[in-house]
Amino acid sequence: MARFILRYRGSGSGQTEDVGKIRSLPNTAILDSSSDCMMLVDGPEEHLRAALKDMPGWVMTPEQTIPVPDTREKILRPPGGSDNEDA
Repeated sequence: MARFILRYRGSGSGQTEDVGKIRSLPNTAILDSSSDCMMLVDGPEEHLRAALKDMPGWVMTPEQTIPVPDTREKILRPPGGSDNEDA
């Protein structure tokens, strides 16, 4: 399943009955709802989109992950004075 961020853009905090609708969807889990107007949900996209049609003020976007760059230094040349090891 995919992860989605649901954000309430209406005035005030997210509606409690709307959050209850999301909780009751099959094969859907709310992974993080620590914010009043945003939650991270794992579930089928088609079920979530269908539920959001009846919930004005909610916006859904897929979760995006960005890999952390490797900042370790790399050795460009092995230590030693010559480039030709056969000599």
